[in-house]
Amino acid sequence: MNRKINVVRTGYKLFEMNKDGKLFPLFIGKSEETPMNEWVHADNIPTKGFAARPGWHIGADIPDAPWLKSYSYDDLGYYKSRFAKGKRVWCEVEYNASVNYDDEVQKLPKKCFVDKIPDNGFYFFREVGKGTWVITSDIKITRILTEEERQEIMLKKGYDEKAAFKKYKETFEKKIRNKKEGGLIAA
Repeated sequence: MNRKINVVRTGYKLFEMNKDGKLFPLFIGKSEETPMNEWVHADNIPTKGFAARPGWHIGADIPDAPWLKSYSYDDLGYYKSRFAKGKRVWCEVEYNASVNYDDEVQKLPKKCFVDKIPDNGFYFFREVGKGTWVITSDIKITRILTEEERQEIMLKKGYDEKAAFKKYKETFEKKIRNKKEGGLIAA
């Protein structure tokens, strides 16, 4: 890589980990392994069913994404892997913060780049109902978080995981009720 990463910040990203311990993105570029402790540049991979927002998408400061959880009878949901004997894991990542594109993207109609990766930098993307993400050109996975570490981070930030999952749990329960009643399943 010829780029010089001058400013680095820390965030969190959810990955799929297969039974061999290899990490993969959840959706975009999901067949490409993401190695640990190496800078990985984002690819622009248009994917059917997903909005065009090229770059690595990571959590700005909380290792939780309740909209990605599966239904469970408890109040927290769980992260379900697509791999047999795999699991989803939260990782601490460093991201390229050399150039901040916030001012530029705020002037765009969709408040994000739709056709290019941020060049050697990042911006914050605020998605209605889903919080704030960082979209960046480069990441480096520094470590896989234990559940205890993840909980500690959320506690320090005053984040209530149970409350965040509540509306998603209610949607799941509504779908289950509709299915049992033979009605149409509506989100």
